[in-house]
Amino acid sequence: MNKPPPSVLQTPGFAHYSLAWSPFHTSRIALASSANYGLVGNGRLHLVSLAPGAGGVPALNVDKYYETQDGLYDVAWSEIHENQLVTASGDGSIRLWDVMLNDLPIRAWQEHTREVFSVDWSNLQKDLFVSSSWDGTVKLWSPERPRSISTLHAHHSCVYQALFSPHQPGVIATCSTDGTMRLFDMRTPAYLPSGPPNSNFNTPLSAPVLTVPVSTTEVLSLDWNKYRPYVLATAGVDKGVKVWDCRMVKTGPEAGQEAVGGICELGLAGHEYAVRKVQWSPHRADVLASASYDMTCRIWSTTPAPGRTHLLHIHDPHSEFVVGCAWSLYDEGVIGSCFPPELHGKNVVYELETMSSNLRDDSDPEDILSSSLGTLYDYAAITYSSAGSVFTYTVPGDIVSKLGRHLTHGESPSADLTITLTTPDTKAANWHLHASSIWVSSLYLAGHLDELGLAAHNQPLSILELGASAGLPGILIAKLYENIRVTVSDYPDDELIRTLAANVARNEVEKRCTAVPYGWGSDPSVLLQDVPDGYDVIIAADTLWNPELHSVFIQSLALTLRKRDDARVHLVAGLHTGRYTIEAFLKAVQAFGLEIESAVEREVEGGHARPWSVDWAEGEDDGERRRWVVWMVLKWARQEGP
Repeated sequence: MNKPPPSVLQTPGFAHYSLAWSPFHTSRIALASSANYGLVGNGRLHLVSLAPGAGGVPALNVDKYYETQDGLYDVAWSEIHENQLVTASGDGSIRLWDVMLNDLPIRAWQEHTREVFSVDWSNLQKDLFVSSSWDGTVKLWSPERPRSISTLHAHHSCVYQALFSPHQPGVIATCSTDGTMRLFDMRTPAYLPSGPPNSNFNTPLSAPVLTVPVSTTEVLSLDWNKYRPYVLATAGVDKGVKVWDCRMVKTGPEAGQEAVGGICELGLAGHEYAVRKVQWSPHRADVLASASYDMTCRIWSTTPAPGRTHLLHIHDPHSEFVVGCAWSLYDEGVIGSCFPPELHGKNVVYELETMSSNLRDDSDPEDILSSSLGTLYDYAAITYSSAGSVFTYTVPGDIVSKLGRHLTHGESPSADLTITLTTPDTKAANWHLHASSIWVSSLYLAGHLDELGLAAHNQPLSILELGASAGLPGILIAKLYENIRVTVSDYPDDELIRTLAANVARNEVEKRCTAVPYGWGSDPSVLLQDVPDGYDVIIAADTLWNPELHSVFIQSLALTLRKRDDARVHLVAGLHTGRYTIEAFLKAVQAFGLEIESAVEREVEGGHARPWSVDWAEGEDDGERRRWVVWMVLKWARQEGP
């Protein structure tokens, strides 16, 4: 009897990095997804159901999805609440979602300083989950607490996965780029609070009870055997799957030296490229699955029947890398695998290799990638520089002449005007600000300064740019107009503000432009020293991506905008921000005494424009969103008479 063909779900524009079966519902699946293979762009959390389909083949249906600002790399269902789950994001955040609610997470944490690669919910201590990150740390969390419970300095490099033991509460296994697997026991004295209390974050700890030297290359995945308490499987760049018995410990000869051990019971060879995921069956102690960049998902037996091999099955209909697999918790033998969808029929492996081989020694890989997105994916780029790179922006002479009569330095009306900017970097703790790029909305705003109506004002004007990053629009305004005073502002990160101030000086506009550090929602007096009545115009580009900051951002607008009928706020946001996120912002402004004068969607490359609408969200993919920005104009709401 032939097996039924597999069910297939396609979500164009999004690559699936991880899937998780609900521990409460037999047919509910969550998918963590990223645009553009997780290299750049936003993410989605897909909620999928398995239902009867035509011809006896089960159908996979997307019930709903949630947009996120950055790519999602992992997802885990709550073990205590059937409708809740957590996601791991490329911006270093962890978010808790409730599937009964729409649009926004119910809680978010931002402690990791690099991408979060894994999350796992304990099935023994059901009020705890754990995360691992590129920053080398592992963090223990409770959904009821505003910050992490414990932080482990687990490895000196990226921690690809951290998993709770299904047998012993408080025991966590980790794997890393350093080629090791480590076991941590949170019940040991090393993890009890000691020393002075820290009111902001917990004290990082690092004391593995066992380190297993797995490979000379990166270990990408691990899993605990569900029936044998001390047995784990690992997989990684060496293309192999290994089974370890961690009861065997060899302690170093000197007191306090790290315990090293573990015996490799079995090595499973056959994959042709790196193995991205390994998972033991929840139903049998001797069966495990692996997913690989060789485009296959393989099923193995650790105790094959006489005359049989360890390999039970190869599932190879995939046309791209297989990066995730997960067994159904209820139906034995049912497994899901996830892989990036094909994009325009291109062989993406070949495209990436070709791009890599053509990198020049002085090229920044992120810049090369950004400029190559149109070739690889037929997608428009949304960032145009990376930290430390130099960006040059030129305004053609005919455009300069149209922008107004207040030209500086006596330039000829037909002369081009050029400004040069260094893209700022930030401290590692502030990477989540996404301040180390020049975003498409900043370019769009700079290219449409005529719509601010600045030349029509005869009296001196004051302009504030919030979230300025490199300061492109604000510095350009100061370069063009002699009668305008500009303040460019961003988060008080020393490296960020130092670079922003250097950009002001490099373009010789210090007399009309000042770089000021300012955290949204804080005392605005630092911004109002020279303009105590507030600013005539406030501008900002791509500052709405984090809905948790909407209230403090709007508060800052209200505290710094001059109380005049003709004062305006001009905000430009790329649609990669997410329609629901933008809609939430527009609804929130009214509570601060502001109103929406206009909100228009504009095509970045082209002259098309249309009224803003959240209703387009269900029918567009990431490629379409990248083609548009939204230009919003806010003003003071009219006060009704008595």
